Amino acid sequence: MQVFRALFPRQTAAELAIRTGAEIRHCERCLAGDRDLGSAFQAKLLQSDVGDKILDAIMGEARPAWWVGVKKQLELSKLVKAQAELGRQFESMQRGLAD
Repeated sequence: MQVFRALFPRQTAAELAIRTGAEIRHCERCLAGDRDLGSAFQAKLLQSDVGDKILDAIMGEARPAWWVGVKKQLELSKLVKAQAELGRQFESMQRGLAD
């Protein structure tokens, strides 16, 4: 939950509710440590747009071979997206110069 708080310092419970489908009150209790997250709640969180960051926090310092491979693939995916964005920007600037 600390990672989630860091990602969403404002309206944390609401952000958690949006990503898990849980009631805001339940999310507030989970954030306060009064409730256990539960496996369905955790699964929804891992399946959300911030699932990679949540999984990274869960894994902590553990470095099994499969996790090292996953981390490399995630980094590669980020680089591919960044490269595609830079390509779009480059083409846009080229078109602007040609006009």
